[in-house]
Amino acid sequence: MGADLLNIGKSGLSAAKQSMSTTSHNIANANTDGYSRQEVRMKNGITLSEGDYVVGTGVDIQSIRRSHDDLIEKKLNVATANHKYNEERALQLGHVEEIFNEVNSDGLNKVLNRFFNSFRELSNQPENETVRNIVRENAKIVTEDFHRITESLDQVRASMNRKISLQVQDANSLAKTVAKLNKEIAVLEVGGGEANDLQDQRDNAVRTLAEMFTVSTYSDEQGRYVVNIEGLGSLVAGEVAQELRAGSSVKPGDSSADKGNVEIFFASRPSKSITDQIKTGSIGSLIKTRDDELSALEKQVDELAHGLVLSTNAVHRRGFANFQVPTDAQGNPVPNAAARPVTGLDFFKEPLDVKRAAEYIDLSDVVKEDANNIATALEANKPGDNRIALAISKLQHEKVLGEGTTTFEEQYLKSVGQVGLLSGKSKIDTEQSSGILAQAKSFKERLAGVSLDEEAANMVRYQNAYEASAKVIKASDEMFRAVLGIMN
Repeated sequence: MGADLLNIGKSGLSAAKQSMSTTSHNIANANTDGYSRQEVRMKNGITLSEGDYVVGTGVDIQSIRRSHDDLIEKKLNVATANHKYNEERALQLGHVEEIFNEVNSDGLNKVLNRFFNSFRELSNQPENETVRNIVRENAKIVTEDFHRITESLDQVRASMNRKISLQVQDANSLAKTVAKLNKEIAVLEVGGGEANDLQDQRDNAVRTLAEMFTVSTYSDEQGRYVVNIEGLGSLVAGEVAQELRAGSSVKPGDSSADKGNVEIFFASRPSKSITDQIKTGSIGSLIKTRDDELSALEKQVDELAHGLVLSTNAVHRRGFANFQVPTDAQGNPVPNAAARPVTGLDFFKEPLDVKRAAEYIDLSDVVKEDANNIATALEANKPGDNRIALAISKLQHEKVLGEGTTTFEEQYLKSVGQVGLLSGKSKIDTEQSSGILAQAKSFKERLAGVSLDEEAANMVRYQNAYEASAKVIKASDEMFRAVLGIMN
């Protein structure tokens, strides 16, 4: 009987000791990110028959399990991907919006207005050389602002491409970490050990992956832990991680106007881009903003520059520069007899393709050389003629873009307004997704978080159980010694 009591006391002592160790582990990791509270699961020992009685044999440690729920983890990963998508989108659209911010600076709309207004002033004083220089300087400012916008948009695009490349590297590193943890967890579990801390580390790695794109996890029929990228297949299967690659879309021989984007591939399938299939997370957001909004905006700015060049030149070519033109016997001007070309002159450089027009827009060489080459008169040798200058100034309010459907100002404000609307919406979406993410984290915290008050109470409870089990062993030892004393 003493031996039975000794074994029962020993089992209680072991269970209390392990429970105190686990509780101490919980307390130590109360502030560890991603840690899941652990609990010792116990069951009563096997029962034995002794005559007419059935007696217990103490307690057995069944397992040490962490507080975990696959559904809560899945919701947290989805909420993380959605929030990172909105957060990154708000950030990048904010960068784009700043390029067109005209509140504290002279933006393109203001410099265009000044350009046309200076032609309007020139129509009032067609012979004034100072006003001609003002027209040329305002036109130069217009071209410089187009260049500024193009350069700024290129910088935003380059920044996005770099960020995509870096995040692909991070995703590869995390995938390798998950595969390594899969191996370590499998080894521990085969040996009968508990891999709770390693599973927490794996969940953390998967959650960080979910910041870049939506992932799902499951165990396949072979018991391997699999991480899938939504819509693309497995990134990690057991101990094997598929590598992602990021490379430029520009091929040898492409036009210099093609700046190129970073495209994403599986290293095992380098000929097939998966870029368009990543639609969530921060990477999905970067791809969406770069390929849709940024590309559309660049196209609209190019169309604006191209339309300005063509419409201005079309009018300017009809006019005459501010030079005397020789006349024939009847007194009619002979333009071809002049020492220099005086009509058919371009104000802006041509030819100019629509693609990258905002980057290459520039004043024509003749206008750069001499402001007197700016045409104001519709007829030669009529210094007071202002019809060309007036016609160019009127282009400001004419529908010359979009196949005759919109003015320069309408096109510009529409483009900028669209960016502003999208930026504002993305900020609202970010606030909403932040709330959903906080709720998902709250659910996980309630399930798996460590309560220091609760753990402190558990520590006292297990300490008392340990002391009580020790007393059982002591009592058993005294009883055994008493029996031995009687026998002697």
